[in-house]
Amino acid sequence: MLKVLNQQNILPDERKILKRWTSKSEAKFYRDIKKASENKYKNANHNLEENHIKWFNGLESLFENYEDNTLSFKEIYRADIIDNTFGEELVDSELFEKFCSQFKMNEYWKFPDTICSFSTNKHYAINACEKNDKYKSSKTPRVLYIVEKRVSKYLYIDEFSEVANEQELLAILKSKFVVKNIIKKENNFVEIYIDEINGNL
Repeated sequence: MLKVLNQQNILPDERKILKRWTSKSEAKFYRDIKKASENKYKNANHNLEENHIKWFNGLESLFENYEDNTLSFKEIYRADIIDNTFGEELVDSELFEKFCSQFKMNEYWKFPDTICSFSTNKHYAINACEKNDKYKSSKTPRVLYIVEKRVSKYLYIDEFSEVANEQELLAILKSKFVVKNIIKKENNFVEIYIDEINGNL
């Protein structure tokens, strides 16, 4: 039987891994955990320490042991810096437009990361993104994903986070999403509304 994720039920090792995952001083750890997920689910071949594989497995086991405690949240949010993955030199405005052009209304899309953090608060999500070491100025290209419908299991981990008041959720995403709306804002910022649906791309 699945347990409720709370202070009474969480195990010491589980508490430790959530502290590491959410620590802002552990950026390399966070990125290597993501690489471990890519090795498992995306046939990547990152060279990783055994520890990072162990930590990812520990995070993944949370989803096997605990029930979804996020069902009362109508929307969840994830803000990201837009990276240049296009293999060409682009100024910020060009990168932003090229990124946005990948999204079409009512078409399918999949998160590039398998393991993802979200927030229940739009402003907290944007603020966390702007604390990223890739954020250079108010014109740094950014995206805010807004998810209303969800089918995967999500875990609300805020009370175990190293960082207060981010209202953080954690998910391991193997499903696809459908694009419902795209709203471009000023300063290379875009809001993309997506619904999660069953099935893989």
